[in-house]
Amino acid sequence: MIRWTRWGLFTLVLATAIHWLVVSQAPSLIMWRAMGKVAQGRINSISHGERATDQSRTIVKPSPDLLYSTCAFDVSRRPLKIVTGAPSDTYWSVALYADNTDNFFVLNDTAAKGQPATIILLGPGQSAPIDTAGTITVNAPTTKGLVLFRTLVNDDKREAEIDQARRAATCQSVP
Repeated sequence: MIRWTRWGLFTLVLATAIHWLVVSQAPSLIMWRAMGKVAQGRINSISHGERATDQSRTIVKPSPDLLYSTCAFDVSRRPLKIVTGAPSDTYWSVALYADNTDNFFVLNDTAAKGQPATIILLGPGQSAPIDTAGTITVNAPTTKGLVLFRTLVNDDKREAEIDQARRAATCQSVP
């Protein structure tokens, strides 16, 4: 009886430890893999993807109606300046994700009143640059993460125009 109790207790402790390890580390591992796939070695630099097809898998469950742009960021040394494109008469958004997959900021065309927006992303413990007039300042909870831009192609005839407008978006370290 004592032998079975020890094995039962050992199994319970082991299962609890494994469960805690998976739950606490899986989001960071998932984001690390996603950032590596999206960034392809480029940090603090925007990448504009092609329109999603049934074979696209850079973005999880991509929509064929959306154009995606991504920017893996590292704000450990300097803040990041993000400028959105602003295609007219269609939906667009920019979402910021921490390195544990938490979404910590979103801005869309409605909130930005259809105009381009400038976002200064600060790392933990950083202060905003002196000239931040007309910008949105956001504090990142982690030093690394991902910026995801989405733009809706609401009319296939306007795809080239919408694509050109969304490519005005930038993502670069503040000097």
